[in-house]
Amino acid sequence: MIALLRNRQKRMNVVRQELAQAETYKQWLTAAEALDEAEGLLAWREKEDSELLHVALIREHIDQMQQCLDWGDTHGLTRVLQESLYRHLGELSNPELYAVARTGTKYVATEFLDMVEQAMGFICGHELPGVSESHKLSLYRDAERVYGQPALMLSGGASFGIYHLGVTRALWQQGLLPDVVAGSSMGAIVAGGICTRNEAELEALFMAPEDIQLKAFRWLNPGRIWEKRHAMDPGALKQLIDANIGKLSFREAAEHSGRTLNISVSPTRTRQKPRLLNSLTAPDVLIDSAVMASCAVPGLYPPVTLKARYYSGHGKTAEKSYMPTERWIDGTVHGDLPLMRMARLHNVNRTIVSQANPHVLPFISHYPRQNARATLKDAGLSLLQAYATTTLELSRSAWSSSSFAPLLDQVHAMTTQNYLGDINIQFPFQPLLYRKILSNPSEQDLKMFIKMGERATWPQLAMIRDQTRVSRAFVRCIDRLKVKAAAERQDVD
Repeated sequence: MIALLRNRQKRMNVVRQELAQAETYKQWLTAAEALDEAEGLLAWREKEDSELLHVALIREHIDQMQQCLDWGDTHGLTRVLQESLYRHLGELSNPELYAVARTGTKYVATEFLDMVEQAMGFICGHELPGVSESHKLSLYRDAERVYGQPALMLSGGASFGIYHLGVTRALWQQGLLPDVVAGSSMGAIVAGGICTRNEAELEALFMAPEDIQLKAFRWLNPGRIWEKRHAMDPGALKQLIDANIGKLSFREAAEHSGRTLNISVSPTRTRQKPRLLNSLTAPDVLIDSAVMASCAVPGLYPPVTLKARYYSGHGKTAEKSYMPTERWIDGTVHGDLPLMRMARLHNVNRTIVSQANPHVLPFISHYPRQNARATLKDAGLSLLQAYATTTLELSRSAWSSSSFAPLLDQVHAMTTQNYLGDINIQFPFQPLLYRKILSNPSEQDLKMFIKMGERATWPQLAMIRDQTRVSRAFVRCIDRLKVKAAAERQDVD
C-alpha cells in the first residue's frame, strides 16, 4: 500500500513537471487534465451543486432553449435567450468558478454557454416572422452594444514587456485575441505591432518573432546624460518603433487591421489630464509618436510632442504637431490600465490584463488558487498600499508649492491606480530577472520571455474562452447577417 502511494506521488510529481515545462498548449492541457483527474477536480466539474450558481434555473433555461430549437420556435427562443443571458451572465463571470480546476469550471456552465451559442446561431440563420434580415441585423447590433465586448490591456514593463508577445500569441492561436487592444509604455509597442497588422501579417509576426527589432536601449555617456537630463538615446527607441510598427495613423491602422488600438500617454503639466489615444479620440495622430510618448519614462527618455497626419483637399498629406504646446510622457505614470476610459469609449464588459510592470509585480498576488497564504499576503499588501497612499497625499499637501510637486504627483498617481482587470495574466515574480529590465534582450531572452507569457496565459484560457464567448458569437452572427442583409437589398432592387 505504501509503495502504491509512493508510486502515485512520484507520477503526480512527473505530471506537475510536465505542466510547468510544457512547450505547447496541447501539452499543458494534457498534463492539466491528468492532474485534475488525479486530484478529484474533474469530479468537482461534473457535480452540479454549487453555491456560486443557480443550477436549477440554469438547467431549466437549457431545457427551454432546447425545446424551442426542437420546435423551430425562433420567437420563443429569442425570449428565453434574452431572459437567461440577463439572469445568469453575472454569476457565470465569477472568477471563483475558475479557481478550483485547472481545465475549466462546472460542466453545467459550459453546457449553458454551448446552448446560448447554438441559440444565437439558430436565430441568426432562420427567419423571424415579420422581421427582415436588415431589421434582424439592427437588432443584433443593438444587443451587442448592450452586452459589450472584451478588451486586452498590456501594461508597461521595459524589457519585461516582451512577455506580452507570448500572451498575445497564446490568445491568437486559440482565436481569443480581442479586437480592442490597449497598451502603455512597452505594452504600447506590442499593442501597436499587433494593431497595425492584418491577419496574414500578424501570423508572420507570431510565427517568426526572431525577426522583431529589439534594440530599444542605448545609454548616453555621462556628459550627455547631464546635458540632456535623460539617460537613454531616443533615436534607438525611434528606430525600434519605426521597424516594428511603421508610420500609420490610428484611423489607418484600424482600417488595415480591423482592430482598435489604444495608447495611454501622461501629461507633463499638472493641469492637463492623461489621454487615451485611439481612432475615436485622435484618428489622425501618428501611432509612432504616440508610442514614443507612452515610452518616455521620466529620467530615461525626454517628453514627446505628438504628431498627426493632416489631409488637404487635394489628396495630399502633411505631418504636423498635434497639440503643439503640450508634451507627453510614459502612459504608465497616470494610466497604465485606463479601465474606465476604455469601458466608456468601447463599451468594454471584460478586461484581460497582461501585467508585467516591475514595480507592480512584488505587490500583487501570484497564487492561482486562493488560500490562507494568498489571503494573508493580499491583506498585508493592501495595508502597505493604504499607508503609502496616505503618506503621499500628506506629502503632496505639504510640498504643493515646491519643485518636488510634479514628482510627488507622478508617484502618487502610480501608487493609487488600479493595475489589475477582470482576468489577469501576470509576469512571474522572479527577482533575478530584474537585472534585465533595462537591457536589450538577446535571442535567448526573447524566447524565454515569450514562453513565460504563453505559460502564464494557458491556465487562463478556459476563463477567457467562456467569458468572451457570447461577445464572439455576436461578432459571427453580425458578419453573417451583413451578407444576408446585402443580398436582401439586392433582391429588392
